[in-house]
Amino acid sequence: MKAECAQWLKCLSCGGDLEVDQPSGEVVDGRLRCRCGVVVPIVRGVPRFVGTDAYAANFTFEWQRHRRTQFDSERSRQSEERFFQVTGLAPTDLAGKRVLDAGIGAGRFADVVLRHGGTTVGVDLSYAIDVARENLGSHPNAHLLQADLLNLPLKPGTFDLIFSIGVIMTTADARRTFLSLVPLLKPGGTIAIWIYDGYDRVYGASSDFYRRFTTRLPHRLLYALSHLAVPLYYLYRIPGFGAIALKWLPIGMHPNWRWRVLDTFDAYGMVFQSRHRYPEVYQWFQDGGLTEIEPREPPLSMKGQRPRPREDRSRVNGREEMSVVSPVVSPS
Repeated sequence: MKAECAQWLKCLSCGGDLEVDQPSGEVVDGRLRCRCGVVVPIVRGVPRFVGTDAYAANFTFEWQRHRRTQFDSERSRQSEERFFQVTGLAPTDLAGKRVLDAGIGAGRFADVVLRHGGTTVGVDLSYAIDVARENLGSHPNAHLLQADLLNLPLKPGTFDLIFSIGVIMTTADARRTFLSLVPLLKPGGTIAIWIYDGYDRVYGASSDFYRRFTTRLPHRLLYALSHLAVPLYYLYRIPGFGAIALKWLPIGMHPNWRWRVLDTFDAYGMVFQSRHRYPEVYQWFQDGGLTEIEPREPPLSMKGQRPRPREDRSRVNGREEMSVVSPVVSPS
């Protein structure tokens, strides 16, 4: 943990400031302390605000085996392309910004932010956070926490940008998880998400059916079965047949065979997996008081902005009040 990260943290018990053992530099093993008596351990360079990976053990398993599978390289920029497609941002929008990666996994999207000059705080419930530290921890602007997205130890108004790509729908309550992130935005800050869409009912129903059984399998066995996606990929590419087969037996369809295995294990290993539609998620953004709401591709992507306060002096019941004036946006 970089000691400077403590300034953005709060105690989960009383909401007070947390102080780190040393005032500067990297803390590999130490403690964060609050005046109320709460002590948070720092283990292997990561503050641990949870004692277990709970329902996210499948993510611990997959990212320990696919530490760099989805990272960009000189030959491929797929993670970077996906990040900017979902967020609607440009590379120049990241320089000097403080960014929260809600569900960092192995760190492929945080890597994009860091490459373009942003400061990233990455959070994950699973022990994938240790993989993220291995991948990104040496970067001076990378900060990592093991914590629950529904109970984050972060101060309100800390971030210029919050993004969560493929994570919110894997929690027990996607809407509540999303709304827990919104207060962490600065006024004028942006939040962008991508989650599973619910427009293909057959695909969703078949996935849910199989997961009744696959989530009970030992991770090693499920991972072995996920390798069936390697040969099935070629069968599923047959025109007509593949489109139908994918609905009834979904697999990862990435050209890279390692990525196919990862995607297939990921899909069948999730304890929670919810699917949503644009009007529903648009309502989440409205409930969070966000403006400039923009439904995006691919489904289901959406971004919004926390409004900047501005003085709109008006007389209400003979009393002068301050209100926030925001544009009205309708879903497309």
